[in-house]
Amino acid sequence: MTVLDFLRLTRKNWIILIAGIVLGAIVMFGYTQVQPRVYAASSAGYVVAGGEPGLIDALSGAEVASNKARSFIPLITSRAVFEEIAADPDLDLGGQSLDGRLSAFVAEGSALLQVSATASTPEAAAALANGALDAVATVVGRLAAGLGGQTSSIAVVPLENAVAPTAPVSPDLRTNVLLGAIAGLAVAYLLIFLRRAADVRIRTASDLSKAAGGAGELGRIPKSSQLAGADRKLADADARAAEAFRRLRTNLRFSSVDEQVHSVVVTSANAGEGKSTVAVMLAKVLAHSGQPTVLIDADLRRPSVSGLTGVDGSIGLSEVLSGQVQIDDALRTTDTPGLLVLPAGHVPPNPSEMLGSHAMSSVLAGLSEHYFVVIDAPPVLPVTDAALLSVAADGTILLATVGKTRKEDMALARHTLDQVHARILGTVLNKVSGRETGEGYEYQRNAKYYAKGPESVPAAAAVPAPATRADGETSFDGARLRRAARRGD
Repeated sequence: MTVLDFLRLTRKNWIILIAGIVLGAIVMFGYTQVQPRVYAASSAGYVVAGGEPGLIDALSGAEVASNKARSFIPLITSRAVFEEIAADPDLDLGGQSLDGRLSAFVAEGSALLQVSATASTPEAAAALANGALDAVATVVGRLAAGLGGQTSSIAVVPLENAVAPTAPVSPDLRTNVLLGAIAGLAVAYLLIFLRRAADVRIRTASDLSKAAGGAGELGRIPKSSQLAGADRKLADADARAAEAFRRLRTNLRFSSVDEQVHSVVVTSANAGEGKSTVAVMLAKVLAHSGQPTVLIDADLRRPSVSGLTGVDGSIGLSEVLSGQVQIDDALRTTDTPGLLVLPAGHVPPNPSEMLGSHAMSSVLAGLSEHYFVVIDAPPVLPVTDAALLSVAADGTILLATVGKTRKEDMALARHTLDQVHARILGTVLNKVSGRETGEGYEYQRNAKYYAKGPESVPAAAAVPAPATRADGETSFDGARLRRAARRGD
């Protein structure tokens, strides 16, 4: 993962990250509130060796006292000192143990002994720190008397008495809340990374390319409210979407070097991924560029092209393939100059047999001589229709939707098409959001350059439909169609 990927992941999941920070801080705040308060106080005094405990004696015996003071540090936590402190009637310890509540150190190069004490109340902490110095001196005197039989000359000259603290040293609310927020952020990132590692859905163009067996990318369609629902007929008004389809049109024209492409199948792994919308919009931008185009609704199970283009779909492909009507009676003109639509017609009982028939191949071959044919095919995995159509067409476009198409489904769809030796021209990633994936940032950065509507082209005469011979075979008047196409350029 690159730094840019990390930043995109952060941008996409910022709500989860903020929730983790807030939750971690709240948890640590609650934990801090139930913890016992601990107050700390410290006192200091000079250790005096020999003579009366005066200031001059303390200074003159500093070297000896310094060495002795260091030797007294372990005594501060000894049982004898604890007992001496506990026996002092002036100290109210509240019945608490002294274990871990006392510590001492000697300042470097001096005889200054500093004692720190902790307690549950400020007053107890100060009293314990003040009494600890006297207790140490008393215990040392007893030890010296016991060893030498003489009164000890060690004394502690108080220098700084402990005062009651105003705030506890533990728990530290600010530190704990900050640590909780950091821990919450770390846990949130961990969950995000785990979810990303376990994500089985296509999120980026690289995911789609890998799942589709390395197929090249033809285009990325941005997420748009005008490409969903009943407003799909007005998708031309979305400048970003229109520009994305123009880019798809350009890439499609250069997708094949060795052979020209005159007919393409637009399909997806599963239903509901936007293939019909993409097929309709691709056909429109092809017609806008002056290319005579025919859009065929080959989804004979769940047709939708007639509704998206606003044409009559009562008669269409199924009637043509069954020989009930001539193809010129089934083709419909649209509001887009240069675009004809062949609706699906009535839903037949045997769609696969009809789409894999010789009649279907004949229709595609004849139309491809004079039109660019865009075929809206059923999804690959539920039925075999798309595989049959991919064999008859010049190429196939595989479409996937961000966050919906599963990687394994796309891989299986590619494998299914490879089994019939279909020609995969490339992939299209649909419903791309810059906030979610970073794949659509170019549309946001360059929004001011996009045209505010469909491409402006000269009005074209209606492209005539091919005729049908008496024997039922489709006949194409090439000269007549070429003249009509020139008039529509």
